[in-house]
Amino acid sequence: MPPNAALPPRGTALLLALVGALLLFRLGDAPLIGPDEPRYARVAVEMHRRGDWVLPTLQGQPWLEKPPLYYWTAGGAFSLLGETETAARLPSVIAALLMTGLTALLGARLYGGAAGLHAGFVAGTSLLTFAYGRAAAMDMMMAATVSAAIGLFGLRLLGIAGRTAVIAAGACAGLALLAKGPLGALLPILVALAYLAAAHDRAEAWRRIASRLPLAVLAMVAIAGPWYGAILALQGRAFVDVFLLSHNVARFTSTVHNHPGPYFYYVPVLLAGLFMWSGLALPGLFALRPRVPGDLFVLCWLGAPLAFFSVAGSKLPGYILPCIPPLAIAAGRAADRLVQAARPGGAARVSGLVTVALGAVVAAAPIVLRQMREPLWTVVVPPAMWALVASLAVSRRLAVDAAGGLRILRVGAAGLLLLLTSAAPALLARRESGRELFRHTGGQEVLAWHAWRTAWMAGYFYNDGKVRDVSSLEEITAVAAKGPALVLCGPAELRVLRHLPGYTASLVAEGPREQALVRIRPSS
Repeated sequence: MPPNAALPPRGTALLLALVGALLLFRLGDAPLIGPDEPRYARVAVEMHRRGDWVLPTLQGQPWLEKPPLYYWTAGGAFSLLGETETAARLPSVIAALLMTGLTALLGARLYGGAAGLHAGFVAGTSLLTFAYGRAAAMDMMMAATVSAAIGLFGLRLLGIAGRTAVIAAGACAGLALLAKGPLGALLPILVALAYLAAAHDRAEAWRRIASRLPLAVLAMVAIAGPWYGAILALQGRAFVDVFLLSHNVARFTSTVHNHPGPYFYYVPVLLAGLFMWSGLALPGLFALRPRVPGDLFVLCWLGAPLAFFSVAGSKLPGYILPCIPPLAIAAGRAADRLVQAARPGGAARVSGLVTVALGAVVAAAPIVLRQMREPLWTVVVPPAMWALVASLAVSRRLAVDAAGGLRILRVGAAGLLLLLTSAAPALLARRESGRELFRHTGGQEVLAWHAWRTAWMAGYFYNDGKVRDVSSLEEITAVAAKGPALVLCGPAELRVLRHLPGYTASLVAEGPREQALVRIRPSS
C-alpha cells in the first residue's frame, strides 16, 4: 500500500460538494434531449405509475431494450420530486458522484492520497462526466457500477484489499448488469484477464481472487438474477431476441442501430471529454510502467474496454465512460508528481500545450455556430472565452508553479461547467428537443408523420405518451375525419398537408429542423 493512502477528509468533502453542486445546478432547465432521454424517462414514468418492478413498458407495450436499474431509481426520484426533468436526471447525478468518489479512493490506494484527490477532480469536472452525469440515461449508472467492480477486483489482484473485495466486486457487477446488461459482467472479466495475462506475478494474483470467485458469482446472481429470471419467465424468447441479440450482440457486431465510427473513434472522444484535464492525461499515461503492478492494472483498466469498444460496430461517446476513471487516476498521479518535482519540466510543458490547443478549439465554437446560422451563437461566447483564457493561464502557471497551475485548472474546469449550465439550456431547447412543440397540444394525441425522431419522441415525456408514429396520409385522414387531428411533420410533409383535398391545415407551432405541428380538420 502506498504511503498516505487515505484521502484528505477536507479535500474530499470539497471535491464531492463541488461536483454535486455543479451537477445539480439548473439540472432541470434544459429539456430532455434527443430521442433517448424522453423515451427512457417515459418508461420510468410508466413503471412508477403501475408500481411494476419487472416489466418496462412504453405506451403500455413491453420495452425490452434496457434493464431496469435506471427506471427504478428514476421512479424513486419521481416520488420525491414529481415527474420532472430534474427527477429524470437525478439517478445519473448520483452515479456521477459515486464514480468521482470511487476514482479518488482508488487513486489514493494506488498512488497516495494527494494523487487520489487530484484524480477525483479530474473525473468529476471533466466534460464527459458532466454531460452524462446530467442525462436521463443509463450510461453513467453503468460506468459507476462497472468501475466499482473493476476497481475492487484490481485492488485484490494487487494485494491491496482483502478477500471480501472480490465479493463486493461481484455485487457491483450485479448492479452493472441491472444498469445496462451483459457488459456489466464482461468488462470486469476482460480487465482481470488482461492483467492476469500480462502480470509477472500472475500465479500469486490468481490465488488472491480464486477462492472468493464462487462467492462473487453468487453475489452477482443474487442481485441481478431475480429480475432477469422474472423477465425471462414473463417475456421468454422476446426478451432474448430484443435485449440480448438485437441490443447487445448486434450493437457489437454491426451498425444496425446506425451508430458507426472508425477504430480510432474514442481517441478524440476521450481527449475532448477529459477537457480541461486532457493535458495531464498524456504525461500521466506516458509515466505508466507495465512492469509495475499498479501501473499495469491501470493500463489494463484503460486498454481492455478501449479495445473492446473500438472494435465494436456501434459507437457512441457514452460507451467509453468506464475509461474515465483509469485516465483520471493516471492524470492525478501526473498532477501529484508535478507538485512534488523540484522543476516541473517537460510534463508541465506538454500539459500546458495540449490544454491551450484544446482551449483554442473550444473558443472556436461561437464561430462554428455562427457559420451554421445558429441565432443563439452568442450564448456560447462566455464559456468559449473562459476556456481559452483559463487554458492560457494554466499553461503559463504550470511551467513555474505546478501547485498554482493546478489550482487554476480546478477553478477553470469548474467555471467552464458552470458557464455551460447557463449557455446550454436555450441552445439545446432550440436544436435538440421537441419540448416547445408539445406545449401547444393541450394533451391531445399527436401523429408523427415522417418527423424527426428527436422532435416527435419528446412527446413521450412532454405529452404524457400521447404521440404515435404514422406512415401514411390515410392514417392521418382517418383520425381527422372524426375531429381535428394534430400532426407533427417536416417541411415537405407540411406542403403536402396544406394541399390535401378536403382538409384544412393550420400551423400550430414550429420547432427544430423546420419541424411543424399542424392541425388538420375537414374543410367546411
